[in-house]
Amino acid sequence: MNRKKHLFFASMLLVLSCAFVASCSDDEQSWPDVDGAAPEFTLDADHIRTDVGREVHFTGVIKDADGIATISLTCPEMQLNKTINLIEIYADSLITSYNLDYKYKYALTETGDNFKVNITVTDVGGRSVSKEVLVTMDGDFTAPVFTAAPDKEISVLMKGTTTFNLNFTVTDNRALDRVEVQVTDAAGTPVEGFPITINCEGKSEYAYSNKLILPSEVADFNVQIVAYDVENNGVRNTTINSVVKVGELPDFNEIYLCDVKTTAELNSDVFGVPMAMDHVGPYKYRVRYYNTKANNEICFLAQRTDFGPICFGPDNSDPTTLGDDPDEVGHITLAETGVYYLIDVNTFERTYTLSTYSPQGAINPMMHMSYGQDQLDTWWSGGADDAWWQEFYFGPASGPGDVKRMTQDASNPSIFTCEYNFEGGETMNFMIHNWHSNGWWNFAAWRVDDSNNPSKFQYYGNEFPTTSKYEGNADYFQWKYIGMDAEEYAFRYPGVDPFDLSKWGDEGYRKNFVKDNWAKPTVGAAGKYIFYLDLHAERGWLVPAN
Repeated sequence: MNRKKHLFFASMLLVLSCAFVASCSDDEQSWPDVDGAAPEFTLDADHIRTDVGREVHFTGVIKDADGIATISLTCPEMQLNKTINLIEIYADSLITSYNLDYKYKYALTETGDNFKVNITVTDVGGRSVSKEVLVTMDGDFTAPVFTAAPDKEISVLMKGTTTFNLNFTVTDNRALDRVEVQVTDAAGTPVEGFPITINCEGKSEYAYSNKLILPSEVADFNVQIVAYDVENNGVRNTTINSVVKVGELPDFNEIYLCDVKTTAELNSDVFGVPMAMDHVGPYKYRVRYYNTKANNEICFLAQRTDFGPICFGPDNSDPTTLGDDPDEVGHITLAETGVYYLIDVNTFERTYTLSTYSPQGAINPMMHMSYGQDQLDTWWSGGADDAWWQEFYFGPASGPGDVKRMTQDASNPSIFTCEYNFEGGETMNFMIHNWHSNGWWNFAAWRVDDSNNPSKFQYYGNEFPTTSKYEGNADYFQWKYIGMDAEEYAFRYPGVDPFDLSKWGDEGYRKNFVKDNWAKPTVGAAGKYIFYLDLHAERGWLVPAN
């Protein structure tokens, strides 16, 4: 190699060496101190409560006049090892003020676990400050739930001393703090003696029952019940609002047959308990009830969710008449089992009557068909002998082809059942309908009285003729509408001309008698449920399987 080339390569090595030294010098640069003090670090909380499956949220404010270099969060037990390098994130400037906002989710599985998280802040001069955060698994992120509470509208009979039986049960996943009850008049003025505060003593479930005195005057009162949990008693709460109507005995649009013993049973159903009765005349109510156990006890309620304030039953001082105070009445005993009871109640005259009959003679619109056999006319040919027959069955349906098949009861051909498994919180959307291979639905169908809280399932399907496979169902319409007492018909279907079966095929005509409502109830608790459908009593109910 000649001397010129040697000098050239030597010069290049010197340049590269200087460039490398300069680069190292840039990476390891130091910043002049401004105040030389350690960082100021304030945590928003040094104790964080969380729960299984939730994030842990670390927040705080950091200040350092010299500049913040790193923030490290460590906890080996939580597998947390995180460094926030502000020098790398903000390469073009020094950060002197920073709001810590870091979320971390770890697969915590034990509610009793607790952890200590170390958070260390270091400035550009190498000075640091550390703080410790305690993380515990006792957080409360769920508002209280009323498992039993007054209806939205309640009637209270005006007496010498007018009382409102307030009963409720409230639960919380952790602990309850208190329940506040406020009663105001129509102008919003609190009634004397209210509000009241009920101490729940930190329990996870609290039941309350007491008679509250109201003014003895015809008036409407607004009742607000608010439950607070312990951890967030000023923020997380649940409110129930009711209107209490004080007055003389009203002609209720519905009363309910109750065959359970406790308010918990009244409120554990998704729908159908207690059983809605037909309003057949002024102060007159009727129900057809299939009794499955001997010496079953029943009463009649003016509200769905509680035994008070109005419960009709044999008066303790005179069992031949119906009293209305739940604390002063007994129950009616149904001695026979495996029979239908026809029950008529007159709440004004305070009377009731009972009679029984066999389920084999109970009329329903499908009684002449054989469930599960080939008795559905595929093309609805009007009953021709050469029709294309397919299997006939029905059940809850939310669309063509997805009918959930029900099982017919061995002892009572009018009763059908099917099972459900719910995760909880679902809102159902269904009607009762037959299955059909081609998807059309106009053979056999049922609708409900109230979409959100159904009880009555009334026949909405076809009137069909007698064929070689089955007798038609004209006798159902004779029993249901045509043979009805004229006074009752005028009361139940005001303004509607006498029933004309030839018009039943017109859907607009059907709606004079049956509301076109699909069932849309919301399932509360997760679990296994059984749906019961009684075609004769026109009742449906969905209750826990246990």
